[in-house]
Amino acid sequence: MDFASLHASNVRYALVLSLLSGLSFFQHAPFANAAVDADDALGLCQIETLPKDIRATLERRFYGWKVQDSSNLLPKARQKWAAIAPLACPGIAAGHYEDSRSVSYALLLVPVDRSANGYKFVVFSAPSGQSFYGFKMLDQGSINASSFFIHAVGVDRVFDSDLKKRFRPKGSDGILLAIADDRTSTQNVFVWAGQSYDHAQVDF
Repeated sequence: MDFASLHASNVRYALVLSLLSGLSFFQHAPFANAAVDADDALGLCQIETLPKDIRATLERRFYGWKVQDSSNLLPKARQKWAAIAPLACPGIAAGHYEDSRSVSYALLLVPVDRSANGYKFVVFSAPSGQSFYGFKMLDQGSINASSFFIHAVGVDRVFDSDLKKRFRPKGSDGILLAIADDRTSTQNVFVWAGQSYDHAQVDF
């Protein structure tokens, strides 16, 4: 990216951030709508932001699926997402899930066909210094996922000492899987325990 393009991108980011900051003092619904605008303006859910190897696997193994984006969220889920992570994609969460030296990518995938139901919750990780990403399926189902979104969270932020002793997370981050609709709101954080991912319900 040349300097002019980078400058334009930074200006656009600053304007969107200013808009969100101003609207955060008002009701949740306008704030959630502003967050959707930020999602679109910044291209936060474009798979081009992911490493090339992950993109190739998505095309090969997950044809017919796409990353969850804010336009697919129900109003209640959109409000919750906007309050937690308005400048993040609700279907992509990058973090140090398995160790502190390498970044892993969690993806919440939904059908490209909006009339179809279902979801796949997947984590892509690579050994430190490697460009090949393997994936682990953390959860999947056939229900409508319009109330689901994901976000990276620091383990220290959501796990108390008892949960740390119980799960012994290896990374500094966990993956928040939030479900919010008109009836309920639940948050589960998935952490890498050394051999597999485990999860606990938390208040967030």
